[in-house]
Amino acid sequence: MDNPALQEIKDRLNIVDVISGYIPVKKAGVNFKAACPFHHEKTPSLIISSQKQIWHCFGCGEGGDVFGFVSKYENLDFKETLKLLADKAGVKLPEYRPQDKALVDEKELLSRINNFAARYYHEVLTASPAGKEALDYLHARGLNDITIKNWQIGFAPDEFHFLEKALLKKNVALNDLVKAGVSAKNERGQIYDRFRGRITFPIFNYFGEVVGFTARILHNESNGAKYINSPETAIYNKSKTLFALNFAKEAIRKKDEVVIVEGQMDCISSHQAGFNNAVASSGTALTEVALQQLGRLTKNLKFCFDADTAGQTASRRAGEAALKMGFRLKLIVLKNVKDPDELIKRSPGLWEKAISEAVWFLDYYIDLAAEKFKDGSVEQKLYLSKEVVPFLTYISDPLEQDHYVHKISNRFQISEKIIREQIKKERSPAPVAASGKVGPGMPLQKEVLGGLLFNPEFFNLYAPQVKAEDFEDPYISKLAAGLLSSGGQDIQVKSDTVAKEALFMVESQLDDLAGDTEKLNNQLKKTFSLFKLNSFKRQLQNLQAELKTAELAGNKPKIEELNKRVAEILNLRIVFEQNLNS
Repeated sequence: MDNPALQEIKDRLNIVDVISGYIPVKKAGVNFKAACPFHHEKTPSLIISSQKQIWHCFGCGEGGDVFGFVSKYENLDFKETLKLLADKAGVKLPEYRPQDKALVDEKELLSRINNFAARYYHEVLTASPAGKEALDYLHARGLNDITIKNWQIGFAPDEFHFLEKALLKKNVALNDLVKAGVSAKNERGQIYDRFRGRITFPIFNYFGEVVGFTARILHNESNGAKYINSPETAIYNKSKTLFALNFAKEAIRKKDEVVIVEGQMDCISSHQAGFNNAVASSGTALTEVALQQLGRLTKNLKFCFDADTAGQTASRRAGEAALKMGFRLKLIVLKNVKDPDELIKRSPGLWEKAISEAVWFLDYYIDLAAEKFKDGSVEQKLYLSKEVVPFLTYISDPLEQDHYVHKISNRFQISEKIIREQIKKERSPAPVAASGKVGPGMPLQKEVLGGLLFNPEFFNLYAPQVKAEDFEDPYISKLAAGLLSSGGQDIQVKSDTVAKEALFMVESQLDDLAGDTEKLNNQLKKTFSLFKLNSFKRQLQNLQAELKTAELAGNKPKIEELNKRVAEILNLRIVFEQNLNS
């Protein structure tokens, strides 16, 4: 992609306006401040510079330009982020025109195949006699023509090569149909349409592009599963794709709440009835990746899975994953109906009432203990111990956890001490990253780079003590090498986004210190000491590994050389430890 297009997008968009569209921001001197959405914090530590068009979080070390924020917040790759921001800025991106088919990006080709299949099947459903029975069935299920059109619902005739023939006319290779998931190949190598005699429900990605299908058999007496789905492909990953998120994302943001149902028809019916913040798990487990996507839109979830055993199991697993990730979680409890679709058919008002009366996830399981078992019975206590108390270990808020400990203790006459001991026993220690990394870059490394860029005195004093290999992050190491070799004058380094962010870190600290350069220099001195101590730690670990190898080989000259280097680093470490404590 040409740089002029990127720059035009940046020129047209104000980073403060873009970020404030996702999270609340407040003016803070010449900059803006916000609570970082990428880690849990109570005191805002994300700073945004309108002047420099960059952002940085002093809590977790994340930062960058408008592309970096949107990419991380929306969980998008660069190409997807570029498209989103180009649309927001009103910038027309240059068209990609390959000279031959070999140059066509595979994902784009597979996307075009699936989008064509959706349109083709939709045309059969709505404009062909072959689709009349299927259309009548959908009308009988309560779907209107507007919904059928908006969701591109279609019908695949019961023919082995119906879609294949249409795509072959467009010079699409048979193997590409298999790669796209619309065709299948049997053991004899024969290729045929995957969806036959079925109503097709397109599965859209975040941007509304068709990446796969769920297809329902029209005649239940026919052989075969009631529903079949597209296989995993280069553009369709079941664990990452939430059905209808493309339709629901704006409503989820606006309402600050998402309703998660199990089936596509439940979801489509909800949208048709005006509840357009609904998505479907499509019968698959609600994965951490899918929850992360939702977490960037809202932290308020309401589950409504089927009342059968499979639905209840899915609900518990999803609830466990959601609680671990800090979601506020409720359950929509249906009575005398099997699913939301059936309830909406009775009355959309009943579905609205069910949503509004959703109960807190933990309260539901606590109430279940009272309903299913005799008060004070061993069975009731075992249920609480195995099925309820483990959920408390995932609650990070001490006040909320304390609330449920009190509730269980008072309601079931169980000692609070016993409940807390079980929580302590079941709670595993938080994993600690061996490298200390907090993201694509590390705060100490960025701050040192920023100091070298910001303060000529800092550069002159510390540059002789810095080596490019001191920077563990390869990209920051490359920037530092360019800056050091040029005596701090490398224009290309200074114009880099990461370098600008590093400089912004130091400038923001000076603002926080009310312009006191002496305090800033002392702070940078300590930062540099920590930075070097981290580097020494890595060097010593590497030298210890080399020493073991040399000792096993009996290489005495090498052992002597390595021990000498270890002694040098240990002496240097003492100096920097003293600097840190001075």
